[in-house]
Amino acid sequence: MTAGIPTDAADDAVQADIVSVGYGGPTGSTGTLSPGSETSLRATTSCCTGDYVRHQNDAAVISPVTSSSSSLDKNDATWIVRRGLADASCVSFESRNYPGDFLRHFDYRVYRQPMDGTAQFRADATFCPQAGKSGTGTSFASYNYPTRYLRHYDHGLYVASNGGANAFDSSTSWTADVSWAVAAPWAP
Repeated sequence: MTAGIPTDAADDAVQADIVSVGYGGPTGSTGTLSPGSETSLRATTSCCTGDYVRHQNDAAVISPVTSSSSSLDKNDATWIVRRGLADASCVSFESRNYPGDFLRHFDYRVYRQPMDGTAQFRADATFCPQAGKSGTGTSFASYNYPTRYLRHYDHGLYVASNGGANAFDSSTSWTADVSWAVAAPWAP
């Protein structure tokens, strides 16, 4: 445990450790789910085909991103694909502009949060790709809740089941909302 504010040297040492284990390191090919590649995830639901997964105020959301969007928006919508933190046959999505931060669900809501090294975080930040539930694209099952998939609902991102007690579990347009186009990254 630590107390107080760390020194710049301590922050630099932690960041060096993050990079040394492959987080925040250089990336390779683009627009694929290959570890080390950069990608943007585009919604395939007819209402939202110009919307991409991005982070905003630490929450994962979808919003429109275009060639005229700001550099910040493009970076927020670009993810580095990593081997799944809990299962190497799955994937985890590291923030391009916040190295060491990953998409992770908590109480079914998806956030961008810094890796804390716990088994719980690793499980929450791991998603297993499969053929898109709508017949197009890719769907991402939650590693630790395999009947729940990465879904956009009311512009937020959740791990949602097809039907259930929560509004974001609605079966209306569920198959389209959990299907994503793996696209070229927005960030240059």
